[in-house]
Amino acid sequence: MRKNYIILCLLLFAGIARGQEINFSRVQDMAIWYNQSLKTDKQNSLKLNYRNVQYGGQIAYNSVAALFDMPLMSKEARSKANSSYLSLSAGAASDKSNTGILNNTLGMLGLSYAVPIGRKETYMAAGFQGAYYQSNFNVNGVSNAFGDQYDNYGPIEGAPSSDRLASGWSYGHFNLNAGVSVFSNARYDKWYLGVSAMQVNQPYSYKVKSDSTRLKTNFGVQGGYRYVTKTDDEVAFYMSMNWQGPAYRHFYNFSYTKAIPGVTGGAAVGLGLGYRYDDALVPDLELRYQKLVIGVLYDINISTISAAGITRNGLELALKIDF
Repeated sequence: MRKNYIILCLLLFAGIARGQEINFSRVQDMAIWYNQSLKTDKQNSLKLNYRNVQYGGQIAYNSVAALFDMPLMSKEARSKANSSYLSLSAGAASDKSNTGILNNTLGMLGLSYAVPIGRKETYMAAGFQGAYYQSNFNVNGVSNAFGDQYDNYGPIEGAPSSDRLASGWSYGHFNLNAGVSVFSNARYDKWYLGVSAMQVNQPYSYKVKSDSTRLKTNFGVQGGYRYVTKTDDEVAFYMSMNWQGPAYRHFYNFSYTKAIPGVTGGAAVGLGLGYRYDDALVPDLELRYQKLVIGVLYDINISTISAAGITRNGLELALKIDF
């Protein structure tokens, strides 16, 4: 059982290391992680996310992220329609297993610039990011994790392993990301469409530098449309599609939000359903009060991993504050 546990941990580690990014379901809030140019408003904004994933009760890892973005302009300029603006974003994220075997961290800093190209707050924008990714793998305190700690009769108690991972492994690299987009913030119709490239510099993901350890560029397409009624109800659709070599990761989300009348500053309740392609359905409950948004999401696994007898579920909490 312990050996199977370690094998599953290694598979999880490989998946996280390949993606080099977080995987939160509220892509409308975290779009800047994938495309820096998608700072589509002129407000300061803070987003906090937490995600817990469990595999068959044997493996669990927690993902957390914080993202802050702000337009570099005066308060008076923010209220002016169809005006160019420069934006700054900073963020940090972490993936960590419940036993501390896996611990991946990411720090990001980015800039974007948006220029008006038409009426009704329609813009074209370009953005660039620098991100540093650090991966740590540590099995200290876990016995019989590697093949040379076994013989024909089973595990060898107290036997040290000569495997390079046995004493811990750590590696970091720098990612360069870029993206362009067009978007509009009209009163009733709000939309965006962007394309991006992550790991443009194709960094090495291991100390041995070879073609097999060099990350491929991740290409992405992001889109969203939100229709706001005269009573401030909303219907919205969002998508984020990513390709990295032979791997892909796509997410789609549809939601309906009902405004609560008579609340100073505004309030609303929303329901949504997300679809992570070939992976999970994600129901979404959203609560809004003035400039605070709280989201609660739950993964319902529909991937082929269930055919192996392994169940998986995930709970996600999201918080967004505009100011």
